[in-house]
Amino acid sequence: MQRPALILHQLETSLSVAPDALARLLGVGMRTVATEVANLNSMLAGSGQVRLINGRYRLRVVDNAAFEEARRQVTGVKDSFNDPQHRVSHILAQLVLSTGPVRIETLARGMNVGRTTVTADLVTLRRLLAEMDVRVQGRPHVGLQLQGDELAIRLAVLRHAYRRAYGSYPLGTALLDILDEACAEFSFDEGVAMEVVRWMTVALDRRLSGHGLDELPQSHEQLTGTDAHAFAIRVAQGIERVTGESLPSAEVLYLAIPAAGRRTPMGTGVATRESVEAETRMLVDQVFARIADVLEIDVQPRELLTEFTQHVGFMVNRMRYGLSVEADLDVPELRVRFPLAVRMAELASDVVREQVGLTMDETELALAATYFQVFLDDSEQQGRRPFRIGIHTRRGPAAASLLKGQLGRALSVPTEYLLVSSAQEVTDKGVDLLVTAPGTSLDVAVPTIELSELFDRGELINKLSRMHFPHFGPLLNDRADGSMLVLLLGPDRIVQLPAGCGHDEAATRLAHHLADLGLVDEFFLDALAERLVETEPVLVGDRLAFPHASSPGLASVSCALGLVAATDEEPARLVFLMAVPEKENYDDQVLIRTYEELIRVGTNPRLMDRLCAISTYPDLLGLFEDLRDHNQGN
Repeated sequence: MQRPALILHQLETSLSVAPDALARLLGVGMRTVATEVANLNSMLAGSGQVRLINGRYRLRVVDNAAFEEARRQVTGVKDSFNDPQHRVSHILAQLVLSTGPVRIETLARGMNVGRTTVTADLVTLRRLLAEMDVRVQGRPHVGLQLQGDELAIRLAVLRHAYRRAYGSYPLGTALLDILDEACAEFSFDEGVAMEVVRWMTVALDRRLSGHGLDELPQSHEQLTGTDAHAFAIRVAQGIERVTGESLPSAEVLYLAIPAAGRRTPMGTGVATRESVEAETRMLVDQVFARIADVLEIDVQPRELLTEFTQHVGFMVNRMRYGLSVEADLDVPELRVRFPLAVRMAELASDVVREQVGLTMDETELALAATYFQVFLDDSEQQGRRPFRIGIHTRRGPAAASLLKGQLGRALSVPTEYLLVSSAQEVTDKGVDLLVTAPGTSLDVAVPTIELSELFDRGELINKLSRMHFPHFGPLLNDRADGSMLVLLLGPDRIVQLPAGCGHDEAATRLAHHLADLGLVDEFFLDALAERLVETEPVLVGDRLAFPHASSPGLASVSCALGLVAATDEEPARLVFLMAVPEKENYDDQVLIRTYEELIRVGTNPRLMDRLCAISTYPDLLGLFEDLRDHNQGN
């Protein structure tokens, strides 16, 4: 796909995209991105325009009919040899298809480029193939050839040059019908069929050109007897009926690989024996145990757990058998939007590497992160009672209804509204927040706010986000533009720590500071000391530590921020301590939201510099208000 088509596709599917994300997607610099966006705008010919708004490219369509025609032209442009990626793919395809050595001059003429360009492209190709233990060997005036294990060569062409080499290969409808029948029999979806077509095409062509597959690595024998192997046997039997050629066992097992590493199917009722193996279930249990141990987050997913278990089984197969998976996911963008989900995926990667000896690449990491974000979203919806607002007014039911409507538009959390006329009613109904009309009041122990029927909803959101509700915890309103650090800290919770203070010492000092304030007890001090012995505090980047522990004696969440002074050897650091009640006594969305914010802060060097320079809570408040105003201004 040409660069303008890739940009257009990204904008249509993501709605907006940052310039640096486009640069990563295209594998080019920021100037080239700007040039390609200008080219795309020229191709759209006024029917639409890509504009940089608030730091992100956005597509604006002016004339729908004309845009559709322009879109067809953009997406229909054939691959150009002006693109280095297409040239590298073409060179690999020629080396795979050729029956003898291929000269550099022949490659240059075929792409209408110079010899120097081909030589530079060969450097790129050799680097790609080296990862798969395949080599380009030969002498320039004699010709170049591929050398390496046959399976590795096939995997290389499947990953880097399939469309160039086999995009128009005449496989024949009889073979396609056989494949469709086998997929239907084994309940494999269309995605599996399309992938097996690719593998089968490569296998048949390579055998016809004298490059048959006689053996596979010993690890692939684990596929024997699986559903994927049975599927491959059925396909091989069909191939023999049509072509009269019986595939050897290694080729049959080769055809099982794409079925074994397939993506998790949509819907239910398609579980296979591989996807529910005890080994896979145990691996998934270990992943969630690691997350609970390191992050102290008990996700307990209700939705998609079976699908996630299948995904892990297929993922292990993909890594074990050298399959690559394409996913239109930008990992750096995921880190910004879903930082905690990516952190959970990284912990899952650690478990997989320790238990299976395989390493998840960036794409597999991104796919896992999407599941963890779903689990986090699902966890947010579980088990929390609604926020109870009591409304006290003498202006009649119409005024109360108007207040209720205004509050409903301001709050995104599930809320229950209660009309109250006395302090006793406030207590009996378990009100979390009392809202009174001007000129009315009740003497109650719960947080109270006075509002007229018309008020600034934005300021109310920010005010509520800074209030503490003893029986509910912090109000995590999605529409608030405040910071969890601002919400959880206060004037007496920011502590200057001596230079060179280690993470454990800093956590202990902060815990004793909270104890001096009467916010934690001896049980928490003991729990924190035990946790520090058992595990290192969570580190975000190299300058932010996040120690936390729970204790049954805590009534609510308490936090403190330690500012560790710089030394000649190391810069200033932050230590954020969180003391939380046991899970059943508080909403762990507080912990989840705090994790997400700390990950964003800790991975932003400029913001870390500014945070390390504060000394008081007003400094912290002013910093995040400046950030909020800056973001709103953009």
